[in-house]
Amino acid sequence: MKKAKAAIIALSAALAMSVGYNVYSLCFMERQRSYLQSPEEIYCMECGVIEANSAIRSGGTVDIKYDFNAPEYARLREDYNLEAIAGEGSGFDRAVRLMDEFSGRLRHNGTFSAERENFNALYLLNYSLDQKRNGINCRAKAQILNEMCLALGIYSRKLWLMPISVYDSDCHVVNEVWDSERGAWIMLDITNDMYWVDENGTPLSALGIREKLSKQEFCTPVTPDDDLSDLEKSRDENCTELLYIAKNMVYLRYMDSYTVGESVVYDLMPVNLDKPYDFLISEESVTKAPN
Repeated sequence: MKKAKAAIIALSAALAMSVGYNVYSLCFMERQRSYLQSPEEIYCMECGVIEANSAIRSGGTVDIKYDFNAPEYARLREDYNLEAIAGEGSGFDRAVRLMDEFSGRLRHNGTFSAERENFNALYLLNYSLDQKRNGINCRAKAQILNEMCLALGIYSRKLWLMPISVYDSDCHVVNEVWDSERGAWIMLDITNDMYWVDENGTPLSALGIREKLSKQEFCTPVTPDDDLSDLEKSRDENCTELLYIAKNMVYLRYMDSYTVGESVVYDLMPVNLDKPYDFLISEESVTKAPN
């Protein structure tokens, strides 16, 4: 009798818990789901943030330097077969081939860190290339691509794409290469093996992407294998990457020189954004053709 009574009590308790959970699910969890935004709503929000910060603050005129003669470049070219991989064509075409070759061979690890003296392509490649256990972050991947391009005489620079929230510690680091045939800087994202284009398939710089997003004009990330005749499909398939980059396009950071390792960082800062900074760079400094 006692066992039967205990079983009835246990069954009643389980039933009550089940009913309670269902009520919780129908009320609280459903209310949570109703608040979550769709990708379209997130896109509108992020574009609005960029538009509100579209005007760039005055900064110093910086003559950015590009080093094509570092002694490490010879070993980089030889050990990693860079000339054969890059092939012929414009600076952009060659850089895209490098990006495509090495992107998938570098595992991602957002928590990676390295000593300053080890933050160079030779060390980073030795540590991480084809090493499944040794992932590196976007900053390190961009450093690798930057030195590879410079080693082949391609004007290339690394830059940081920064978010607005003081609670958001995540940013993204990419490259820009100068394409003399187009007379333009073009952004490459080796972490995602992507570059960005407008509605006509024209490759874009970081600031070009930022401007398109601020006006909600068409632009999309594409992979080297994407069919550029169907850019709407690329935009749909790469929606996650589009929203991620848009989140990190509020302000940008550049260095004053590009060579083996890193140098002084300058901020390209919006007028309306109140963020601490050490050095400001002018918009003209990062949009002009390299010397």
